[in-house]
Amino acid sequence: MKKIVLLVSILMFALVAFAACNNDPEPEQPVVEAPVETPPPAQTDEPPATDQTEEAEQLAWTPNEIGPTMMRVAWWGGDARHNAVNAALELFMDRYPHIMIQPEYGAFGGYLDTLQLQMAAQDEPDLFLSNYAWVHALGSGNNAFANLNDFAHIIDLDEWSPALRAFTTTADGELAGVPHGITGRVIIYNQELLAAHGRTSFPATFDEWVEWGIEVAEGNLAIDAGDNTYAFFPVGPETMDIVVLTMIYNHFNTNLQANGQILPTIDQVEYVFNVLGRMIETGTLPTLDQQEGVTDIFTPVWMSQRGGASFAWVGNIFMEGGAFGDNSQEDGIIEGLGVALLPAVEAGGTRHSMQRPSLVHAISRNTDNPYLAAYLLNFLYTDEEALSILGNAFGIPLSETAAYVFERDGGSWGLQAEGFALLEANQGTMCPLFEDPNLRPHRVAAIEAFRAGTANAREAATRWVEDQQYSLSQMQ
Repeated sequence: MKKIVLLVSILMFALVAFAACNNDPEPEQPVVEAPVETPPPAQTDEPPATDQTEEAEQLAWTPNEIGPTMMRVAWWGGDARHNAVNAALELFMDRYPHIMIQPEYGAFGGYLDTLQLQMAAQDEPDLFLSNYAWVHALGSGNNAFANLNDFAHIIDLDEWSPALRAFTTTADGELAGVPHGITGRVIIYNQELLAAHGRTSFPATFDEWVEWGIEVAEGNLAIDAGDNTYAFFPVGPETMDIVVLTMIYNHFNTNLQANGQILPTIDQVEYVFNVLGRMIETGTLPTLDQQEGVTDIFTPVWMSQRGGASFAWVGNIFMEGGAFGDNSQEDGIIEGLGVALLPAVEAGGTRHSMQRPSLVHAISRNTDNPYLAAYLLNFLYTDEEALSILGNAFGIPLSETAAYVFERDGGSWGLQAEGFALLEANQGTMCPLFEDPNLRPHRVAAIEAFRAGTANAREAATRWVEDQQYSLSQMQ
């Protein structure tokens, strides 16, 4: 139970800060003291409740009350997650043979684009995985998904604390989904490559990182021919985006936005770009040419142990650690790696980890089978046999039964526990709009223009601030 206590401690100590993007007197999202139970709307598979007695009787609702039905379930991830979720869905179909579940899964890239197209056509999957930011961005503060409070007689919402539910409660007071847990980004580093250069701990500042990076990059080619080494190998454009956001937060105590205003100044962003510029010039950070085409951790640089560090979500430590060297993702083996915080921008500076709720399960507002989708969601979080199959497929869970089963089954904590401990001790807030599809592309474009050398630090910083501000103003 010690590790469950650790997670609860993380949750209760940190979650109040998550509701706002900055130190505003009024939080962006309302704090939910308890779920609001309202009768479900009229639908095809169950008549609406007419009084409290009838609603109480609906507590016994099961899929046996409907005929043969097909429903769609969507998520993203790697093979380990796909295999576990498919097995849990097979268990559900074994229990209810007249229910056919059509899984829709793949890599993270392109998932949001597909979801948005489906939502525009009112044809999204019945039950699907969402990111925290999408809960607020897709509805512009209003709930774009089904209100889970309407299914409180099927979903045991007490599995999630009021503080957790507050994160996925939108500005209009509806519960748009249930969060799986809490996550943040931490450095996972190559202990052997660190020791090979006489170091016993990961660099505490970016200057120290560059000192190590110069040694590691000696002899590197302009185009990676298979033997380059790097002290930092970020995976995917969103990684460098969060590096920059974290650096700005830690060095200037400034988050992304509040009240329709981008908060970092051009001067502040330029300062951070100049720090990254030293990493690029020294080979600590690969150029875009050296890193071309790398979109996930299953890259030769990381798998062959030629990367000194990655910047990973704590919930992805098993996936990224399992792809390193001879480690096994399926067996939960993570050897040769350590965990640390992103270095301080300057000596003595702050080293917070920007944190947010992890994966969110949501139900389509357009589903023809809302009761069935709600029942399946509840099954995935409360059925002990299903939870044993899922393990840490979605990361470490914070819902009550899922956390209990994970601990009971001897869940593989290892390096992930160390990562959670760092989150607990070094919390930073993460704005709900940090992944907004109207804003992030501007930041990514500015960062990549700087890394490619087509924009200097000042030009890239100006684009970073002004392009986001324009889009943010259009969203109001």
